[in-house]
Amino acid sequence: MKYKLIHGKELDAALIARWLQIRDGSTQDQNSSQNQTQSTYQSPYYHPTFTQIAAGIREDTRIVICEDAGQIVGVLPFHRLSKYQARSVGLFLADYQGPITENGIQLSPKILLQAMGVRYMGFDHMPQNRTDFKPYAWANSRSQVLDLEGGFEVYADKLALLQNVKQAGVLKTIKQMERKVAREKGELRFTMQCTSDHDFAQLLQGKSEQFNRTLGEGHDTFAIPWVRQMLDSLRAHDGSDFGGLLSTLHVGDELVAAHFGLRSGGVLHFWFPWYRVDYAVYSVGLILLKECASHAQSLGISSIDLGRGEQAYKTRFATSSVALCEGAIANPDLIRKARISYLRTRWAVRDSWLGHKLKALKSAAKTSKQSD
Repeated sequence: MKYKLIHGKELDAALIARWLQIRDGSTQDQNSSQNQTQSTYQSPYYHPTFTQIAAGIREDTRIVICEDAGQIVGVLPFHRLSKYQARSVGLFLADYQGPITENGIQLSPKILLQAMGVRYMGFDHMPQNRTDFKPYAWANSRSQVLDLEGGFEVYADKLALLQNVKQAGVLKTIKQMERKVAREKGELRFTMQCTSDHDFAQLLQGKSEQFNRTLGEGHDTFAIPWVRQMLDSLRAHDGSDFGGLLSTLHVGDELVAAHFGLRSGGVLHFWFPWYRVDYAVYSVGLILLKECASHAQSLGISSIDLGRGEQAYKTRFATSSVALCEGAIANPDLIRKARISYLRTRWAVRDSWLGHKLKALKSAAKTSKQSD
């Protein structure tokens, strides 16, 4: 195996074409873990355009090209933050991470780090069936998915069957809420593929307020210049092969909920949902997701990936999941072990009596500040 390091801006048409070939892969053996990985590659985060956009915004974007017998068999896009540390392309914006390789290709983390020119690369959204990275994980999670193959009615039946009920509870609740909001506030209007700059700006403003409200002042992700540039650039791509997708829910002329996500072929990644807090009683966020699911087939979308996390709404909607893991590769491995020790100490403090007490005090201080 040979490795070649290039700048992200060197991603040309020939490499993009080969990348897409690898990404599509062979799916003859549907039971193999490698082909499960290949299916995961359909996520928009593994599309070369995502890396191409990142490279146009961040100068630290790099790509390791893996070659075997003169043939490109894999790529790993990443950001080289320093001569010691790297992160997957897109940093914290990427809900899937890691190399894109042909079936059966296993990479040596130590040699990979040498090719990248760093000593440490952390990951927190690595598919567990990427077996060459799994041994270096210290925590597991999952990304929950709505399987929409066959259309919304088939999905609804599948969800009800999983919950062992005649009709899934969340869909029954949504029907009730749709009637309630129409009766008390006005007619609902959903747009699956919205092109309004005004609605997009409202979504960003609403998410910024949410970040500040829930994480604290100064934690607005959208205030980071390169993040905003990424979102604007992703939205400018609106093709079925890859692009940003803005969906909106109005009551009359008022925008009450919206979502901006990424789509690639048949996959929509549910990324940045938002709803007006004064409409929370009507569950407009749930209505928005249900509408996205029911209109997905019109855009050729057969699955909606809700991303990592165990939020209640994800569990109520999901019919399957993708196993993920968090960890790091390092050379020497002592660096990774030190990181594990640090994290375990943090987790122990967080879950201790002292941790709960500090959290309560922080919450009380935040409430007091908001009331001043």
